[in-house]
Amino acid sequence: MIVLFLFLASIVAGLPSDAPTVIIDSGAIVGTTTTPLSSITTVRKYLGIPYAAPPNRFSPPEPVKPWSNIYNATKFGTACIQQIGAQAEGLFDGMGIPPPLGGEGEDCLNLNVFTPASASAGSKAVLVWLYGGAFLNGASAVPMYDGSSFAANQDVVVVTVNYRTNLFGFPADSSIPLEERNLGLLDQRLALDWVTRNIAALGGNPFKITLMGESSGGNSVDALLISPPDPLPFHAAIMQSGQSSIPDPFGSPAKAYAESWQNLTRLAGCPTNGALDCLRTRSAFSLKELAVNNSMSWGTIPDGGRTYSTTPRLDRLNSTQQGSSIARVPILIGSNADEAKPFVKALPNNTRNALLTLGLDKNMTNTILHRYPLGAPGATTETDRLSLIATDVGVQCPIKLLADDSIKAGIPTWRYYFNASFPNYELFPGSGAYHAAEIPFVFGTYPQTGATEFEHQVSQAMQKAWADFAKDPMKGPGWEQVPAIGVFGDGVKARMSSEGKHALKAVSDKEIDPRCDLYQPIYDKATLRSL
Repeated sequence: MIVLFLFLASIVAGLPSDAPTVIIDSGAIVGTTTTPLSSITTVRKYLGIPYAAPPNRFSPPEPVKPWSNIYNATKFGTACIQQIGAQAEGLFDGMGIPPPLGGEGEDCLNLNVFTPASASAGSKAVLVWLYGGAFLNGASAVPMYDGSSFAANQDVVVVTVNYRTNLFGFPADSSIPLEERNLGLLDQRLALDWVTRNIAALGGNPFKITLMGESSGGNSVDALLISPPDPLPFHAAIMQSGQSSIPDPFGSPAKAYAESWQNLTRLAGCPTNGALDCLRTRSAFSLKELAVNNSMSWGTIPDGGRTYSTTPRLDRLNSTQQGSSIARVPILIGSNADEAKPFVKALPNNTRNALLTLGLDKNMTNTILHRYPLGAPGATTETDRLSLIATDVGVQCPIKLLADDSIKAGIPTWRYYFNASFPNYELFPGSGAYHAAEIPFVFGTYPQTGATEFEHQVSQAMQKAWADFAKDPMKGPGWEQVPAIGVFGDGVKARMSSEGKHALKAVSDKEIDPRCDLYQPIYDKATLRSL
């Protein structure tokens, strides 16, 4: 091994001085550089670095084998197989998200590192990004997740990670050992192991690693908090519009995943016994087509705590400084004002019927409708009212509950709220601060064309808050801990003047969560027991 590294070092010394090259534990890599429009700082980009061997279908990831030549890390690697239904496709089109750069395939376990060119070894705080996509899709090469602006403006290292999703990441076959079914989560853990071993060579401090994820990426971050690896490969956590401790109380996802697997097996022409071996012979894209055309669902299941606990909320509430099964690291968590707008837009214009289909009784339905009166601010139409309810029930109130539980357990916890919309980033008129709308403001990748000065200020405030938290998690992002909430955007609406508005201001949770008390009994019933 020493001879190999000496050989690689001699090759590196012969490369042009402007080609950023570094030796990591699996070999030498050469990257590229960029200077974002919003900065004068040069960023080194190392793209598509393998952190695992090409995966065996339906099997846990294995460490990548060393290479002898210099690895070309100047372009994004292959994305994992995507399952994108009509609703997600509409959201992606509206947000300007193109198909994955580099294509998609099964040899996809790679990551990207964005680091300030001035960073010396082991010097900068690190943020590791886990994308969302309902555990059905997602890719680190999405332009919205480009870490160049974030790294340049805030003097941090940004890592974006690919992991398997859908049937390839979460196969629901009963013959697979329970602890090996959440393959996508196992991918994430191997990536974090890679980061702790190699990030110092890329300018990052391995003792200042912050996880960050949105939607199912936030769910993944929470799963890592509740069932942490040992030794712990991170030191703080950011969850954006996602968590796993308070799951949907109205569904039975494990049952749906099992039914999807049965349908996949049948439609692929495979026998029930020996389905795995049969499905391994089918092309990845033929299986993808079956999953997309039949709207199959996949996701995480409790696996005895290897990656996903059966009692996540209780694990947090029972955690103490003297004894804890969870990672007691500082948390920043939050949500957007109009999370559900894109998802309820096409639903029937009848809020009462929508609530009754959830299994709520007539009295509870009437109580909810009374607390969200039609014509009140934010509920001028039935669709707006349903969006408010769905945002509260599905995202905002569970996040409030997790934050409150965390504070009760003595864990440093901060909460944010994104409430801004701009004409150059609307999905449709009135889409508001919809699900995932905050991401480009954190990364600095929002559209520059037509951007307002206030838009720039909101992005700068969010980047600084996230970076300040990563640099000193115990100090926090710049406002008081829960029950205070840092509000970004101050409720500015598209085509509305931002005069007098604040890019960031702190308010009480009573101002943001006036109705979450409605749902507390429902969440308690669903979570204060084993899943």
